[in-house]
Amino acid sequence: MTYATHLDLYQLTSLVPHWDAGRAQADVWMSFFSRRLPRDLSGQNARGAIVWAGLQRCLTWLSQIHFDEERIDTLCAHPMLGPALRSRPELVQALRMWRFRGEIWAPDEGELLWAGRAHDLHGNPVDVDGVKPSAMPPYLQIRTDLLSAKLIETPLLSIINHMSMVATKSAHLCVTAGERSILEFGSRRTHIEAAIDAAVAAYIGGSAGTSNVEAHHRFGVPVLGTMDHFAVQSWEQDGRSVADTERGFFEAFIQAYPERASLLVDTYDMFGAATGIRNAAAAANQAGVLLHSIRIDSALSPSTISKARHLLDELKCYNTQIIASGGVDEPLIIELADSAVNQYGVGERLVSSADAPVGVGAVGKLCWIEGQTSMKRALGSGKATLPGPLQAFRSPTQDRLVLVPAKQIDQRWTFAWDQLELGDNEKPLIRKVWENDQVITDACSADWLQRARSHVKQGLTTALSLEATSYCLARDRFIKRPVRLDPLLVEEIERRCRS
Repeated sequence: MTYATHLDLYQLTSLVPHWDAGRAQADVWMSFFSRRLPRDLSGQNARGAIVWAGLQRCLTWLSQIHFDEERIDTLCAHPMLGPALRSRPELVQALRMWRFRGEIWAPDEGELLWAGRAHDLHGNPVDVDGVKPSAMPPYLQIRTDLLSAKLIETPLLSIINHMSMVATKSAHLCVTAGERSILEFGSRRTHIEAAIDAAVAAYIGGSAGTSNVEAHHRFGVPVLGTMDHFAVQSWEQDGRSVADTERGFFEAFIQAYPERASLLVDTYDMFGAATGIRNAAAAANQAGVLLHSIRIDSALSPSTISKARHLLDELKCYNTQIIASGGVDEPLIIELADSAVNQYGVGERLVSSADAPVGVGAVGKLCWIEGQTSMKRALGSGKATLPGPLQAFRSPTQDRLVLVPAKQIDQRWTFAWDQLELGDNEKPLIRKVWENDQVITDACSADWLQRARSHVKQGLTTALSLEATSYCLARDRFIKRPVRLDPLLVEEIERRCRS
């Protein structure tokens, strides 16, 4: 079950005054976006773009989220919030009956997004009396009532920040690895449920598969694996050498999987006279099959991989692949670029995004309420936001953010998305994905995962083809793209800042 208590307490405590003032049903737009690209611990850009992952997860969450009686009781028993709720039974009943309704607009899952300082169409930084807003196409734009907006902000940010962080890291790893596959091996380095989201996000970002079986069951992510040191060690028996028992387990494993066996060769001595690679080759020869692959999980270096490849060739295992795992990250992949590695297994450095561990910095901010655009100014902090619901237009060389004009019809505000003009070679990036209480597009259809994965691949191919010079995966020289503000949006920022 998906419960609405996956939120910060202040969302509920600050809701009470709005309820008392009769503003809980106020018509609002929220925007979920990142102000800047992810940074490493030194403050430098660690990513060149953000891969948007989590749309399907967000929409599924919103279709199920609710309060049950146990959680209502927990809220009413809270020492601060409880008295306020108990004295407002109508608010308690509103929470009890609440289900999300609204309107959601979003880019397709898997789109590459850029973030940074806002510029006008001439390339000049936007600075209005010291207010310097950031610019980025939003992950989600949500129109709903104020009560709902407060209940959904925290869980949606949890999903966006985590899944986009992992998908972005996966994309950077995959571009670094080139033609070699990245396998996601990080389940044991994160929470049991977060591991599933990480597996999905890594696959969206380009990884070939995951070791997580549940992600395969729920979403069809290809599940891949070799063997573990535990399995090799647990074959040990009193009176038998480890060389003998290792060979025995290799033979048993090959018998079970004669065409796909991948043997872990560094439990004892990878280059031993009767252990490791020699044992793996001997076991395959004994079974009369080709040795499919070996996995090396320690001491990874160009010299180690070279030595392993030469030994495999010496043992006539010419087509045996080498899978490298254990501490793999972009710097090591670059170091091994000319080696004979065929695949990389990446664990904790993928699911935790170790070089940019604070995620993608997504925030959720109010941008419109009851017919009036709104923006956080945060003078001097660099945290100013953009007002109003936006459309993003993408051309081959830049993104353009446009304020969507509003018009009043029969006392109801509607937004003239269809009145926006496209420039040369531009396409609208944001489309409606939810209406009232349900998904209205293919964002959650059976093939959503493959389409998201294709978006990433196409986006990377297009962006990299535009680069005239070499790129650096770990710094901001990778995939440059300006995000410009339409003059009407700049004008609205100036109006809001000076009002």
